[in-house]
Amino acid sequence: MMKKILYYLVPLATAFLLCGCLKDMKDGELLHGNREVLISIDLPGELASLDKSGFKVTMRNTKIGNTYTSETDAKGETRIDAEYGNYSVIISKVADVGGISKFLHATRDFVLNKDGQSAGTNNLEIKATARGTIILKEVYFHKTKTADGKANYNYDQYFTLCNNSDDVQYLDGVGVGFHTSFNSGKSAVYNKFWLGSTSTELRDSIPVNAFGFVFPGEGREHPIQPGEEVVIALSAVEHTADQTSRPMNLAADNVWAMYIDRFAGSAVKAPAAGVERLECFCELASGNSIVLSISSPAIVVYRLPEDPYEYVKDGAIKGRPYGKVMYQPTKYQSMPSIMVPKEGILDGVEFRSNDTHVPRLCSDISLQPLFITTASYSGQSYIRKVDESASEIVGRTVYQDTNNSADDWIPLDEPTLCTEYKNR
Repeated sequence: MMKKILYYLVPLATAFLLCGCLKDMKDGELLHGNREVLISIDLPGELASLDKSGFKVTMRNTKIGNTYTSETDAKGETRIDAEYGNYSVIISKVADVGGISKFLHATRDFVLNKDGQSAGTNNLEIKATARGTIILKEVYFHKTKTADGKANYNYDQYFTLCNNSDDVQYLDGVGVGFHTSFNSGKSAVYNKFWLGSTSTELRDSIPVNAFGFVFPGEGREHPIQPGEEVVIALSAVEHTADQTSRPMNLAADNVWAMYIDRFAGSAVKAPAAGVERLECFCELASGNSIVLSISSPAIVVYRLPEDPYEYVKDGAIKGRPYGKVMYQPTKYQSMPSIMVPKEGILDGVEFRSNDTHVPRLCSDISLQPLFITTASYSGQSYIRKVDESASEIVGRTVYQDTNNSADDWIPLDEPTLCTEYKNR
């Protein structure tokens, strides 16, 4: 009897094993392999006469982070051989359009497998965006250690704004905001809520922390000359060498404080005497201090389309899917956000702590985030690259602004204000 059972079981097991091998082969054919991708561009309207060559093409595998780069030829085409996977393709170039330097760009997400692509990468329509005037030059958010290195020092975050244009600009009404998602992420519902109806395109309004701060003035009270800089500090005081490993003076003449009396006794310090304060037009955020991520923030410079107080006067209504001020309806139901229209964004930079994290800023603001691995409390800062050719032409420092955080920004071992403080 036992021999008969074995007689039937052995062929049966062999059949199952063979089926399993065949299935693995089939899955392997579907999941592993390479295929050539044709990427081409279309220049509509006023862009039609521009040269199609020289567009930078970046194709990134959104699951594992592998990146391919190329440039378009005279026909506006390029071909990239890549392994199967989920991809995001980014196309960019800076060009003169009607006498104005503009940033040209397009993006597309697609799946590449043995059957081809789930979405076409042919004739991607190029959009033109005006280059920044008032931009972020440096952002310091990681914080640092105390002077003896035994504890964390929490009071020294700051941002530097710069007039990167050739004309006088005015800071009146200009604000700086932090994306409400706080840290970067890839699967949190909170992040995905800020995507549009297709769940792939970012919505046109950027949610920022509902402590709203802008420069005061009626329009022309605070001019900023070409190349001139101003600093915005969360704790606008002098941070001395006996307090911190990154000493700096955040109470200098060109520093503005992002502070209101409600923050007294919190994680930020009251500004030193004589330091001017930004105007707070919105205090709908919870808590008693403004909070900025120390690992992976997204930061925008903006100017609202109307008087800031009028813009937020109706507040937020829970459950309302759209509005000038909104509640996030799932994870943080008590946290409202000021919804800044995309058209009101002057500049933005985004950092992500994992190369697979989804972007939070739409491509008109930043094509892709800067991937960073630096630990919190490292004392490291980030600054824009210098545009050497533009700087040589105008005779002053001009910073690179291609609307691509990943290309425009580099790390610094210490903030520039710390270096200047040490070299006094």
